[in-house]
Amino acid sequence: MTKELINEAYNRLTNKTLDHECELSYSGKFKGFNANASRLGKKLSFNLSRNWEYISNEIKIGLIQDLLIRIFRLKKEKTMNIDLYHNFLRNAHLAVPKTKKHPVLEESFNRNNAKFFNNTLETVNFKVSDSSRILGSYHYGSDTITITKHLLENQELLDFVMYHEMLHKHHKFSSNKCNTLYHSPEFKRDEQKFPSWQQLEKKLQSLSSRKSLKKTEQEGSSWLKRIFLPTQ
Repeated sequence: MTKELINEAYNRLTNKTLDHECELSYSGKFKGFNANASRLGKKLSFNLSRNWEYISNEIKIGLIQDLLIRIFRLKKEKTMNIDLYHNFLRNAHLAVPKTKKHPVLEESFNRNNAKFFNNTLETVNFKVSDSSRILGSYHYGSDTITITKHLLENQELLDFVMYHEMLHKHHKFSSNKCNTLYHSPEFKRDEQKFPSWQQLEKKLQSLSSRKSLKKTEQEGSSWLKRIFLPTQ
């Protein structure tokens, strides 16, 4: 069934037959609905989170197609299965248990929720990292906001970073024929609603230079790690 599923995904994507040896495995090492794939010569290996085992094959085909586009550097196509896959991811967080707590992060989340979201945003899992490189991230599949410990004693900066991550949860992501957008124009407009956001950006840059906290592209983010991209 494994090879047939991968062949079907490739055929629907390219109208061609795949001439590679294929393997697909499920691993408990992945969080949420993460997955990755690799290509070595004529061998393709797909590794999926165990959470994928009982998900519809039609949705899994979308995931595999997304991976195939990356592996073979194909022109980005929007297929019915990729649409199913993206729609599934947008709502996967609803079934995730919220068991990871952190009082400081929860207080920041609640302040932002009341001020900017009218208390309509569902709570998430919270995690503190020891990272001296990454300020924060939002992981779609596990519905988790992670913030570096270096922000815990600075409420102003903490709330700004938390707000950014909450916007990821609020806006989710969109996809077009070219790429997946995590920072749409609407997202960026909302981010600038945070009071004194430009000054806070400068403070974060200063903190970054002192603590080696990198400003990297979080699938489009200005200064956070790449957010959860389920196919990486």
